[in-house]
Amino acid sequence: MRVRMKFVLILTLVVSIIFVSSIFIIYTLFARTRTQEFEKRLWAHAYSNFLVHYNVVDTNKSVTVKLENYLPGYPLYLQTILIDSSLRITKKFPIDLSFKVDTTLMEKIKQEKELPFSVGSQQAVGLYIQKADISCYSIAIGYDKYGISRLSSLQVIMVMVATGAIIAVGLFALIYVVVVTRPLVSLSVQMRKIGENNLSQRVRITRGSVRNNEIVQIASNFNEMLDRLEKAFQMQRNFVHHASHDLRTPLATMLSQTESALRKDLSPAEAKRVLESLKEDQLGMIELSNALLLLAQYENLNFSPDWPMVRLDEIIHDTMMSAKKLLPDIKIAFNYAKMPEDESLLSIKGNETLLRSAFMNIIKNAYKYSDNKSLNIIMELLPDAILIHFENTGRTIDARDADRIFLPFFRSEQSKNEKGFGLGLSIVKRITEIHNSSISYRAVDGVINRFTFRFEKI
Repeated sequence: MRVRMKFVLILTLVVSIIFVSSIFIIYTLFARTRTQEFEKRLWAHAYSNFLVHYNVVDTNKSVTVKLENYLPGYPLYLQTILIDSSLRITKKFPIDLSFKVDTTLMEKIKQEKELPFSVGSQQAVGLYIQKADISCYSIAIGYDKYGISRLSSLQVIMVMVATGAIIAVGLFALIYVVVVTRPLVSLSVQMRKIGENNLSQRVRITRGSVRNNEIVQIASNFNEMLDRLEKAFQMQRNFVHHASHDLRTPLATMLSQTESALRKDLSPAEAKRVLESLKEDQLGMIELSNALLLLAQYENLNFSPDWPMVRLDEIIHDTMMSAKKLLPDIKIAFNYAKMPEDESLLSIKGNETLLRSAFMNIIKNAYKYSDNKSLNIIMELLPDAILIHFENTGRTIDARDADRIFLPFFRSEQSKNEKGFGLGLSIVKRITEIHNSSISYRAVDGVINRFTFRFEKI
């Protein structure tokens, strides 16, 4: 069953149950009120019959008011009986009334003083009266034709009203659900049209506030999801394109060199040069494969709350020492923007190996593109974060390429003439994301390249 129809049925059922229950309560209360009102009328006639027969005057104000309110009007088929204390009928109306005294009933009336009961389809009230040295029973029997007729009419009216109301509620629920879900249906139709080949298409967002309108919120969230998917697909296509290109070039070069060497009779020196060239290309392919495997491995890593607290400045010092062994002519300076008063503020939860790899990649990148093989590292403490700036002088990156240098295989104009595959900064970015942190690039004064790590304090 569709959600629309299910909602219509549930809404109709719930409203119908509430409505029918309300009608049933009203009918029950009306029936009880009618019975009680008629019993009071019978009481008035039974008591009045006693007063008239025994010529007794009752000055009780509440009794007088009750008689005035309920005595007028003769109930249909009214019958009255007076029975003395010895259970002998002293008066009955009409005179030919056939009434047999039931001792059990009389005993109940005597105990209750006032007892409503039924005689066939008629109502009756029995009174046991002790007044002016008189003890007797007074019984009034009658049929509330008008009240029962009204009750029957009310029953018919309520059944008709309930039926009409349930139909009306069902139609209203159907129309309401159709109107309310129309944007969702439209949204669903638009979603079905979007596929892998047209991820640039977006669903139309209807008018309304994102905060207060759930349909607008769904459409907006779906479009944001499409943005992320489109970006991911584009990165995948770029990744495949650049990876195949970077693998195809050295493979084609190696094949060309091998075919050329096979066609010629090479001297040992020439063969050695060919082998060295092939070795260089093979090393490049190994480096590319390792970088691709490393990037794929990091894609599956996530931040772990079980990681220990690590000192960022100590990791930087260790990385600097490793870099100086790898690059003997590099010059690295490390400083604090402001000396920390509390050394614990320099620690974060992290993976030391990953952080050292990220810092080493940035140092090697700065060394490669620096004009003087020098690098400055500055650590800055903020109230909510730790910033680490890596700065080197040299040719800066164009502003239009600043956001793309962290994409896999992307190479800016600055790096076109340098060896590399454009994966180092992608690996660095992924490591920072694993640590719930970020890295950014900014050109300072047109001559300084600044990469900034931002580690949020927890």
